[in-house]
Amino acid sequence: MNELSKGTKEIANLIKLFLNRADVLHLIQMLMEHYDIKVQELSNAKEKIEAPKQQETILKIISNVGVVLPSGKLLFLDGSENKGSISNAIDHKRKLPKGYAWHLMTKAEFDECKACQPRLNDILKKMGGLPIAYPDSSYLLADNNQEKGYVRYCADID
Repeated sequence: MNELSKGTKEIANLIKLFLNRADVLHLIQMLMEHYDIKVQELSNAKEKIEAPKQQETILKIISNVGVVLPSGKLLFLDGSENKGSISNAIDHKRKLPKGYAWHLMTKAEFDECKACQPRLNDILKKMGGLPIAYPDSSYLLADNNQEKGYVRYCADID
């Protein structure tokens, strides 16, 4: 049951990231038709399902450096305000706080940031950093082979 809940949660997060309201309504309609679900069944199911209590994601702060994500990755508090090239990103990496093995943020790290975005952005703003504000296609990620984009850095801290 835990796997199903985790999988369902991941699917819901992806839907929230990529679909607008009209797309969601169309998806629900398609699923209801596919599984032959009636509207009355939804209201009955809602009564039977005990909603799990949402745990607030705890994000650890490293002062003047960044935010530790739930996975244990450290997100540097600042990023580029303009789209830069890979060579700009490599040059700037040398100026980041010492003691961490910084790398360009990966797609998986970006997705994790998006999953806790409102809380993460509040923390970043309070620290004087830049929020995660654009879709992944706007960022120069370590694994998306783009030539230009906004830059964010992460590090493993285990």
